[in-house]
Amino acid sequence: MNRPVFSLRAEDVDNFNPLDFYLTTDEANTWLEALADRYPEKSTVSTIGKSYEGNNINAITINPDQTRKVILVANLRAREWIAMSSAIYIIHELLRNSNSYPQANNFQWIIVPVPNPDGYEYTKTNDRSWCKNRVPQSYNDYGVDLDRNFAYKWEDSIRFDSNDPAAETFRGTGALSEPETQGITDLLQYHADAYLYVDIQVFGQRIFIPWGYTEELAPNVNLLQSVAEAGASAIYAQSNQAFQVGTPAELEEIAAGSSMDFCNSIGIKASVTLKVSSDTYDLPPENIIPVGQEAFIAVIAMAEKAGES
Repeated sequence: MNRPVFSLRAEDVDNFNPLDFYLTTDEANTWLEALADRYPEKSTVSTIGKSYEGNNINAITINPDQTRKVILVANLRAREWIAMSSAIYIIHELLRNSNSYPQANNFQWIIVPVPNPDGYEYTKTNDRSWCKNRVPQSYNDYGVDLDRNFAYKWEDSIRFDSNDPAAETFRGTGALSEPETQGITDLLQYHADAYLYVDIQVFGQRIFIPWGYTEELAPNVNLLQSVAEAGASAIYAQSNQAFQVGTPAELEEIAAGSSMDFCNSIGIKASVTLKVSSDTYDLPPENIIPVGQEAFIAVIAMAEKAGES
């Protein structure tokens, strides 16, 4: 397939389909820039930081005139390609097919589709199952699990492997030790008045609510539960797929240092983790649209529910 991304111009962007394949980081960034040039009244692209290897981490803001904000981050873990493509799908629909989603147009959207560019590219060139970023560690080990590196209860990790630089879940040498989490944190703190934060992950068909670091429930658990259940109900109504709702301790395992917990700690109204796909990281490209549709319908429902309260 011909992929003319590097020469993509604003006037050509409506003829380019990013949903037929998994974009590279450069392709995703070039497409975002072309979109912003094509729809300047509705979108802007900004670089929120750089990765360890110097790659830009870009965020697109859509409907900047709206005051109610929704923040989406996808693909913190490198191998979760369908999470990245779900963010790409949502961006595509918000700008190219906005008339089909009148309720979504009532929100400002801030979306980071490739927050871990080094790790993501490594999964495309070297190791499809790679999870972390690519910062060197001691003894020839590499990488930090970015969703264990945020600065809320990072020190409370009880996982033995979170302290092992060779492990997939290595949390780093300190909270916010990684340039990727530093850039995302700056973005989140700047938009701490957001109504909803969604970390899109793979897999398990679950919607997690805080807290992730403990079995204790967050003080705003009733709101969080209602928001997450709205998302699960929307998916079920659309595709007949059942998504579980609960804390990581209830549905999977305790995990400290997550972006979800950090967002809840700084006052974002509702923060969740949406785990799309049922049982695999390695979905073929024909799943990009159906999984993206599920993610988008869930996020819209959760944003509306958070906006009601």
